Amino acid sequence: MSAWIMLGSGCLFVVLGVLTLIGRGAAAYARSRRAGWGQAAMGGGFVLDGGSKLLGFSSGTETVLSTVALGFVVLGGAVQAQAEVSAMARRAGGGG
Repeated sequence: MSAWIMLGSGCLFVVLGVLTLIGRGAAAYARSRRAGWGQAAMGGGFVLDGGSKLLGFSSGTETVLSTVALGFVVLGGAVQAQAEVSAMARRAGGGG
């Protein structure tokens, strides 16, 4: 069951990240489009981890894919945090 949840939430994150990147829908009002890359990376990590569990890979392969997925999630979180910091600095400086 948790693999399905990871897969579903990962797909949602990827879709929201792509919408942020192209500036469509509610994501058009995001503070920074760079955050879209972070959302897509985090979603990709969840999809990779949940997909490997659903497809029934061996435990060694699942471990490697879970490690790569964790890297994507951490990288995506770092990109989102950096995008937020730069958006806050832009607002404080009055720039656009």
